[in-house]
Formats: sequence, C-alpha cells, structure tokens
Amino acid sequence: MQLEAAMFPRLSVVDPALRLAATRTAASVQLSHEQLIENAVFGFEQDDPRAQPFIRMRSRMMTMAKNSGKRIFAITSVEPGVGKTHVAVNLAAALSRITATVLVELDLRRPSIGARLGLPQPKRGVDDFLEGKAFRSELPVQADGFALELQCVRTPRSNAEQLLTAGRLPGLFDMLRAKDEGPICIIDCSPVTVEDDFMLIAPALDGILMVVEEGRTPRRALVDAVASLKGTPVIGSVLNKSMWAAKAKDYYGYRSTS
Repeated sequence: MQLEAAMFPRLSVVDPALRLAATRTAASVQLSHEQLIENAVFGFEQDDPRAQPFIRMRSRMMTMAKNSGKRIFAITSVEPGVGKTHVAVNLAAALSRITATVLVELDLRRPSIGARLGLPQPKRGVDDFLEGKAFRSELPVQADGFALELQCVRTPRSNAEQLLTAGRLPGLFDMLRAKDEGPICIIDCSPVTVEDDFMLIAPALDGILMVVEEGRTPRRALVDAVASLKGTPVIGSVLNKSMWAAKAKDYYGYRSTS
C-alpha cells in the first residue's frame, strides 16, 4: 500500500513550494504505509494516538529552532537497544509533515533507518561519502509526498572511527547548514557508550536529545554520559517505555532539560 494524498489528507498541510524545494536535487522514493506501521513508524500519521508524543516533541523542537537559530539535533542514548532510532525516525516523520526536514544516519556500525522505512538499497550512502567514494549530491533521497530528505548508511561499517575522522564529516554538516530551505536536521547517532563514535560527531551538533528507557538506563550512567559531552548541549530527554505513560495509553514522555 502506497502513501497517497487520498488516504492521507494531512499531505495538504505541506506547502507545495516546500516539497518542490526539497525534491529539486534528490531522487524520490515512495514509502509503504503498511510497512511503516509494521515497523512502528507512526510519525507520518495525524490521527493515530501513537503519533501524538512525536507531534508534541515536534512542536518543542520547532520552537527551539526558531528561537535559537539552531537546527542540527542528534538523537542518541547511553546504551544500545533503548529505541533511539525509533525516536529519530518518528520525530523526523512528524516534522516533515509541516516543515523541511532532513534525517541523517550516522550510526555507522548498526544502521537501520533504511530497513525501518522500507527503502531500496542505496547505491551510495553516508558511509561512502565519509570514505571519499561518493559525492554529497549522491546522498539525498526524498520521501515522496513529504518534506523529508533521507541520507542513509549503505552498509554497516566496523571502521566507523576511521570514517568519522577521515576529514569529510565537516563537509557533511556544511551541506546541511547551507540548504536554502533551512531544514531541521535529525541525526541518528550511535549510543554514547559505543566506542567513541558519538564523541567524534558531538562538536558539530547544535543539540542532543537523549533517549532513556525507564528501569533500564542507570541514572549514574546517564549523568556521566551527559557530563562527558561538555560543550554540546543536551536539550531534552525522551523517556521510552515509561510505566506511567503505558498506563496513560501513551508511549513516550518528553522532558526538556532547559
């Protein structure tokens, strides 16, 4: 089942000029609604209650971007397996319904955005660009019908630290900041405690959203992780699998640290 305007009236909220600007240089791909729901990607929905936490996060992030002029935000966690990519994909999807958005995959060791969205295998990925084997213009893929540009990893890389220090990472962020439509950029990063990958990316970011799992993420580990980031601000935290939220028939809690 394909995403179509007749099925999703919300598409009309995206300014056609915004969509035109987003698709001007990027290849286009249609997303399967059935596969999105199967993979728990609800952020494109308007009336599904499972999309509401991401819509609320969207409002806070858009306000922050407008007030600060900052718009490159990473989603990470202390440890693997607590849902950071789930949050990154759904937040980007919710944002793309009303504003230009770029979702970039920089979790080079365990990429999963393409599989979650049902994207075809890219000929060139962010990993290829960092390795010097692809041009920046080869990376973007446009989600048809939404103001969402995707830049994914082609294949898992065990040499992530080498790619991140090869000298091309600044060019990737320069490209994001130079985009005419001024998109909000969501960066799906590796967890803070996986090697030092995130620390190599952090200086280029405008802010960090930290995903934590209730009953799993140790408070001491979270405090230490935030302290280790030093100059890069943690702008908020996302409480995944909250016991309180489950009772309220919600899936996520959002708490701003500002």
